[in-house]
Amino acid sequence: MQPLRITTVQLALSVAAMAQTNPFVFFPQDPERQTITAASFVGRPDLANAAEALMEIDEAYFQGIGDANGPDRLFGVYHWIADEKLSTVETYDLVIRNGLPTGGPDMSAGAELIRISNLTSPPSPSQQRGTWIMNEGFGLQGGLLVNYVNGPQTTPKYYVGVDLPANPLWPATDGHALFRADLLNANTGATVGENHRAGAPDPTWAGIANGQSFSTPWTYILGPVVTSPNLHIGGVDPTSNRLGAPGANLSMNGLFPDVSNNPRSDGITVRITDNIAPQGLVFLGASLGFQPPVFEWRLQGILIGHSHIGRQPISLDISALNNGEYDYSVALPGTVPTWMIGQSLVFQGIVWDTGITLAEWTNAQVVLF
Repeated sequence: MQPLRITTVQLALSVAAMAQTNPFVFFPQDPERQTITAASFVGRPDLANAAEALMEIDEAYFQGIGDANGPDRLFGVYHWIADEKLSTVETYDLVIRNGLPTGGPDMSAGAELIRISNLTSPPSPSQQRGTWIMNEGFGLQGGLLVNYVNGPQTTPKYYVGVDLPANPLWPATDGHALFRADLLNANTGATVGENHRAGAPDPTWAGIANGQSFSTPWTYILGPVVTSPNLHIGGVDPTSNRLGAPGANLSMNGLFPDVSNNPRSDGITVRITDNIAPQGLVFLGASLGFQPPVFEWRLQGILIGHSHIGRQPISLDISALNNGEYDYSVALPGTVPTWMIGQSLVFQGIVWDTGITLAEWTNAQVVLF
């Protein structure tokens, strides 16, 4: 674990290339559009030991990430490297794997959906500490297809990650870590980070190849690269400084808000982002819990993906993206009644690219009150 001290910033991919994809990152802030102030530390899943830093994608919380009319279509992995010494090239793997029926990642070789080995950070003459922003593709025609709707899958969870080799030099003199936001119960002394309600589960894992994997109490700037638009739910707690800046916490605070009124009563926002149709029209809806996935065959070739909020969802808004982003306030702080505790709402949207007359569903995400 290292405090966040950025002295050099390097960009690993051009702006033009970034505009062709949509990284799905579960983190308090949008790393493509907001200044990151919520990173508690830069760290590794198991300190200096070899381990996979894994983001858990659980169908109980998210459905339809990268939905390509059935399967989730993943094109790569987006992550921020924190390098203690930029002149030293760091080596790592990218991996996506299935989960165990009992929970957690399946670390067997057969559970690997893909592994890209022996990748390296870009070369640099700098001897300073700094950051590489990595948007790395798999090089697969049509992407990696996982988690079919109403089709074959092993568990309702899969894991997206970066496999870090052991590095005894970290953090004293050299080594590779990831940006993270610590949960309130991480007990690391973090003053910024996540701001969920009490009892929320860990969202990430340390995958151990020849040992016992364990969950980790933080989120990473890490996630799969898709081409469909993304939806995130934010929690707004005006009594907290955990975000380090004004705004909504777009990860654990949105998934697990505190509306107990004892003393918090969080507000709720929705954020939709799309680099591919940055001025597209937005249709936002909701439902009480996830609904069985619906594909509108009448709109085949016009609308891509499935509705997870039913054929007649609660209609919330029709608007437009502004340079790839759209925000909608669902409830201001102090307005969610306590009788909502124990209930769930699911939000999902459509982004319509009017220039090519093609629309795509965003992922759907639940809020668990």
